[in-house]
Amino acid sequence: MRGVLFAGALLMATATPVEASDKTDVMEIAHRWTDAFNSGRFNTDIAPCTEDSVVIDDLQPHVWQGSGACSKWYKAVMSWAAKAAVTNATITLGQTRHLDFDGRYAYLVAPVKLAYSKAGKPVDFPGTITMILVKLESGWRVSGVAWADQ
Repeated sequence: MRGVLFAGALLMATATPVEASDKTDVMEIAHRWTDAFNSGRFNTDIAPCTEDSVVIDDLQPHVWQGSGACSKWYKAVMSWAAKAAVTNATITLGQTRHLDFDGRYAYLVAPVKLAYSKAGKPVDFPGTITMILVKLESGWRVSGVAWADQ
């Protein structure tokens, strides 16, 4: 039993603690991502995304990757909205379910709600968002994001 306790204490002592500021910074980037969507600035405020981002969504073609992936995904969403007569689309990020750090990477899972109007009627579309973030010299950035319907 002492060996197990010693090994656990040693593991905890050698693990790199996650800085509180990293958690705050990651959440700021996640909210910046949703704020850019909600304000219609996603095409001009793509700084939350890395240049080699990957976006996965139920919207066709289902995956966008490489240079400008986040803004290309946003354009596809806006094109769908126009064709479907959807207006006032906003994303609300819920309470984080899972936030893990591994070196310079973070893995975030949270509920998300897409709310919009269709034919003047409100629609709430719940889902789950998973974000992979990487810490660069310039700070945390989204390198991957996936949406799953609930």
